[in-house]
Amino acid sequence: MDGFLDGTAIDLDRVQVALDGSRWLWTFEHTESGEPLMLRIDQAGAGVLPLSVVYAGHGPLLAEAQPTTAAMYRQVLEAA
Repeated sequence: MDGFLDGTAIDLDRVQVALDGSRWLWTFEHTESGEPLMLRIDQAGAGVLPLSVVYAGHGPLLAEAQPTTAAMYRQVLEAA
């Protein structure tokens, strides 16, 4: 599922890494206004914040890099 913040799509199905290095994961819950709630999952401790608060306090978010799997390679090679 994608969440939108200031017109930018954020892939909520993946761990998000903020500019300050903190790591966040969507809790599958929303605020009363419909904003996704994010759980901090790094060693600094757990905390649940709305997506906009995470963005404002910790910096822009990028999806954590995923390792390339054999299935991904196979899909690319079959499409070529």
